[in-house]
Amino acid sequence: MLSHIDTVLFDLDGTLTVPVIDFDSLRNRLGLPHGVSITHALNALPEAERERGFEIVREAELEAARLAKAAHGAVELIHWLHGSGFATGIITRNFRAAVDLTLQALGLEFDVIITRDCAPPKPAPDALLEALRRLGRGPETTLMVGDFRDDMDAGRAAGTLTCLVTNGEPEPRFEADLAVPWLEDLLALLKAARKK
Repeated sequence: MLSHIDTVLFDLDGTLTVPVIDFDSLRNRLGLPHGVSITHALNALPEAERERGFEIVREAELEAARLAKAAHGAVELIHWLHGSGFATGIITRNFRAAVDLTLQALGLEFDVIITRDCAPPKPAPDALLEALRRLGRGPETTLMVGDFRDDMDAGRAAGTLTCLVTNGEPEPRFEADLAVPWLEDLLALLKAARKK
């Protein structure tokens, strides 16, 4: 399944990093119902309310960036991908300044970074398709890696393979082409696929 992959796109929070933002608390602060997509809900508001809401979100994202810690196996996986000739990208709802701070803290670089400022957010496929356009790669040789349903839905809609990182949970909560407990497990699978 993975032997033809030459591009790996990643969600950021909860996939490459240990989750920091308490999204339920952030929704409460914004006056949003439990479980709704914060980005989608704010985008539906009138401009003044939307901007106030996104200012609160940006503060939370910057705070999370300052506290960023790499998820289990993330640094080793990204270094191996770069050393093995894979193209890499980040697809995130965060804004760019927070992404840059996070990556600086983790000591990681990516070939392309698509934020909510570049394309409609996941689960829409637009951000993935824009990343692939910039990389000059196709969805049929791409793996989308994330920890949430929207990551998997966006990957499927864009035509990529999908990999759910369960962060140690024994059973996947969302449908994906493959599921791994940690990124180090994905690294092992990719290495094995390269040997075939």
